[in-house]
Amino acid sequence: MSLLPKAPKLHHVGVIQPDLEAAEAYAALFGQEEEYRGYVEPFECWCIFLKCPPGGTAVELVVPTGGPLAKFNRGAGGLHHYAFETPDLAGLMAEFAARDVRMLEETPVKGAGNFLCNFVHPISTRGVIVEYIQPL
Repeated sequence: MSLLPKAPKLHHVGVIQPDLEAAEAYAALFGQEEEYRGYVEPFECWCIFLKCPPGGTAVELVVPTGGPLAKFNRGAGGLHHYAFETPDLAGLMAEFAARDVRMLEETPVKGAGNFLCNFVHPISTRGVIVEYIQPL
């Protein structure tokens, strides 16, 4: 049985912001409030999840503190990725590996929320950045 559902649940959309002030201005522009935030050391960034209605899709504002994300779109930020849910991230990664689809990390990373995450390497998607998360 494949772990790739035909219609996976969209968990969130990630938008890179150049700094915390820009993230706050983005949220205010659209009348949104912060749900929670956390720092993800391997990716060197703050991840700020905005509140969304039940059953909706969250917006994650990603604020790099260094590393390659700080240079995304020449430092201006912008739409970065979309994230799907999976019940078994390690199993999904093994399934992708069997199909020669690369992941960004060798093992899942603890995300900013109560989930594990990993990204399909953009070389496998013609530059589209896709994240998979496993709720804990």
